[in-house]
Amino acid sequence: MHGVLKRGIMRRNILLGVLVVLILGILLTFLFRAQPSADIVAGSSLITNIIEDVADGKLEPRTLIPPGVCPGHYDIKPSDIVALANSKALFIHDYQENFKNIAGLIEAAENPDLIVMVIDVIDKWMTPPVQAEAVDKIAQALGEIDQENAAYYQGKAAERAQAILAKGEEVENRLLEAGVDEVKVICADMQEGFVKWAGFDIVAIYGRPEDLSLLQMEELVAEAQEAGVALVIDNLQSGATAASAAMAQDIGAIQVTISHFPGGFENAETWEKAIDKNVDLLLEALNEWREQYG
Repeated sequence: MHGVLKRGIMRRNILLGVLVVLILGILLTFLFRAQPSADIVAGSSLITNIIEDVADGKLEPRTLIPPGVCPGHYDIKPSDIVALANSKALFIHDYQENFKNIAGLIEAAENPDLIVMVIDVIDKWMTPPVQAEAVDKIAQALGEIDQENAAYYQGKAAERAQAILAKGEEVENRLLEAGVDEVKVICADMQEGFVKWAGFDIVAIYGRPEDLSLLQMEELVAEAQEAGVALVIDNLQSGATAASAAMAQDIGAIQVTISHFPGGFENAETWEKAIDKNVDLLLEALNEWREQYG
């Protein structure tokens, strides 16, 4: 009797084990099929935007880091691992190369054929000169993983670079007409490159809000008040803006937040739309300051 009971329990355990394996298999199959196909996983929307234009459908990118999120603080998801496991290449910024989330993703994907392309361009990608440089670097990288279409990518890159520089001139003229070169600002360090390119007079920069002490904020406010700062320019991807808003109020300035990546704001999914949005926000804030304090 005991032997029959024991065998029954064993059969039940075996059946349960088989059932678990089948369910896991179905779930994994569903997960794999649910992922949009992508030849390249891109470390940011900046990279994705360029690949979409230069590759023109010959290679499909998938953005890893959502554009409104800090790249270094993004938590990798199972869907990211699945996507990378089925991709030809991972294109990342040079600053992402040593991020723990990127290293963990590559390890978890277990893709022995994966090609990791580090786009070695200084981190001021929203500015037109650097954006044009990045286009050339990405075209070269695309040509390395798809040599058959390398010449096509170079041709598309040349077209895009010309369009970027033309757009840059248009935006520069707009900023010049607004007289931003006479406007003193303080800004988040992640936006220093863009704000400097735009022509504003940067009095001081500050780091992430969680790293700002009360003493540092008091010092920034005192320096900004003495200089006559008009704007406090924050970075969308850095998170909370309460600190910059508080400083702006104490200074008698206007707080404005701009994006480090395309897609950070609604209807600004391309570099061209993103730079226009940033400039719109800056000039609107400047006009508000002039009306209140100018």
